[in-house]
Amino acid sequence: MKKQLTSRVRVVFVVMFGMLLISTWLLDTADAANGTIPVGINVPLSGAYKDQGKDEEMAYKLATEMINQKGGVLGNKIRLIVKDTQTDAEVARKNALDLIKKDKVVMISGGASSTVAIAQSDVCQENGVIFMAALTHSNATTGHMQTKSGYLAQKAHRHGFRWYFNAWMTGKALGPYLVKEMKPNAEYYYVTADDIWGRSVEESMRWATEAAGADTVGSVLTPLGQKNFIPELALAKKAKADVLVLILFGRDLVIALKQASDMGLKKKMKIVVPLMEINMAHGVGPAVMEGVLASKNWYWGLKDRFPGTKEFVDAYRAKYQKAPGSAAAAAWVAIHEWAAAAARAKSVASAKIIKALEGHEFALLKDKEQWRSWDHQVISSVYIVEGKAPSEVKDEWDLLKIISEVKGDVLVRTRAENPVTLEPLQ
Repeated sequence: MKKQLTSRVRVVFVVMFGMLLISTWLLDTADAANGTIPVGINVPLSGAYKDQGKDEEMAYKLATEMINQKGGVLGNKIRLIVKDTQTDAEVARKNALDLIKKDKVVMISGGASSTVAIAQSDVCQENGVIFMAALTHSNATTGHMQTKSGYLAQKAHRHGFRWYFNAWMTGKALGPYLVKEMKPNAEYYYVTADDIWGRSVEESMRWATEAAGADTVGSVLTPLGQKNFIPELALAKKAKADVLVLILFGRDLVIALKQASDMGLKKKMKIVVPLMEINMAHGVGPAVMEGVLASKNWYWGLKDRFPGTKEFVDAYRAKYQKAPGSAAAAAWVAIHEWAAAAARAKSVASAKIIKALEGHEFALLKDKEQWRSWDHQVISSVYIVEGKAPSEVKDEWDLLKIISEVKGDVLVRTRAENPVTLEPLQ
């Protein structure tokens, strides 16, 4: 009887081991029978950030077409499965689970909202699937966030990677520039999105300006999707601030900038948008954008400086008859860097791709950049940009000019400033 049990245990072990090998083989070959590799794209195609989500979707599709034309990944074509997050974290979470459980994707990418990106990153970590974040600017994406109960929860994950810069880098780049250009002891007023991203940007900006002697004379939080910012802008006007900081994004920022211009605030104070995106600038036009200060980690105007950006911009304009924004750039980098890592790893298994990405240096859209191994944040330069005057623009997308650049290695958080410990690789 004992021998029979031992034999049964051995049979069960062999079967389980065989199933593990088969599942690993399926993960590595990823729909090899059909010659495709399923990749999940989870972006906002509706809601306040839909313009950025559409830009991402178009970049993913263009990049995939170009990669597939060159032979795909490990001889297989990438097959995109696109879902709409609706700019909602719970929808994004459900989408990510469906992509993993039902569609069997080997990688998920997307963003355009830090709350949405973090929700996807959590799901991917729990299920062992790599997440290549697109547009997400919150410090929490590769760091920590404060929960409702008040404690800090780490949101940097072993399976998550981010090329896009963060609020800390914006504060360290834009803050000192403002301190230098504005009068001593300038007074700031903040109109801020009431979410993880907005609060982290305001904290980073205030840390940089107040440490240099500037004063914050007011701050107000606003919900996502607000359509009237006149009451908040009136408070800034009443406070007689020298600098109005609009920490808003997508459609919210377009509305607020137009209303600020209509109220004549540009004549009374300097308007600063810590995170600018070209579709937002296009939405308000050059008359409103003129003189507005912002930060970016990439701009299509860099095509005259970097060959990778020229290739991307030329291909994007040829296909879509418009300039790509930084959301599209983040998507472009995500899919290309994942595909390149798969080629180096000779596998699409997440664990192998993680190893191929950690510490890897690359030059795709800019000069040399690097995926840090310990928090998966890319070391990348930040540009200070200013809205062009209507007389300066050459076409409808030529809205910004780069007026300063700060190298990434002096901007990114150190280990002491971002004490994360990524999960062990299973």
